[in-house]
Amino acid sequence: MAESTSDSIVALIPHSLLLVTAVISLLVFAVAARAVNWNAVKEYRGTQHFFWGSVVVLAMFWQMRAGILPGMHFHILGYTAIMLLMGWPLALIAAAFVQFIMLLTGKLEWLEFGFQYLFYSVFPILFSYAFYLIVYRRMVHNPFVYILVAGFLNAGFTHAFSDVLRSGLMWGLEIHSWDTIWRDYLRYLPMMMFPEGVVNGMFITGMVVFHNRWLSTFDEESYFN
Repeated sequence: MAESTSDSIVALIPHSLLLVTAVISLLVFAVAARAVNWNAVKEYRGTQHFFWGSVVVLAMFWQMRAGILPGMHFHILGYTAIMLLMGWPLALIAAAFVQFIMLLTGKLEWLEFGFQYLFYSVFPILFSYAFYLIVYRRMVHNPFVYILVAGFLNAGFTHAFSDVLRSGLMWGLEIHSWDTIWRDYLRYLPMMMFPEGVVNGMFITGMVVFHNRWLSTFDEESYFN
């Protein structure tokens, strides 16, 4: 299997896949944009502040990524926190802005924008939302369950899902061998799941305690009664 020697993997990804993922990403973005209540966003300045603040913080996390292998990096995702805060539609839109900032700072190329957005933003956010729905529907409505399971554990497993998905793609596209992926990447996964859970969990804890009315996925009457 071919091993890439530069940080960019665009030349190693089939152009047909880049085109398909770009089209799908545009469709996903359009669906997310239609699902947002833009009137509410315009009316409440707090929502706008949280949105743009989330974009800035996430962009900082993504800029501080550690490159283990070309196309494979470790960094805090932060997607569980913004999904619980704003819901999946706004989270997907925020993630697109984060990828755009990555593009402007030279961390991403235009050709891989759709590929990166779809596999490393859209799928993790949807996974995190599905995890939250399972917790909401199957477990008792309790603030501690929301914080520890829907927040902390959800974030850790979302990070694991994202890294396993990334590994599968790199292996399936023959960019890295499975032995290399395991030795230099996957075996360190538990070390990244915990900080991901802690960062997201701390943010959600603070929001539940001080500003739970801004959490779109937190029903105060349901969780405190």
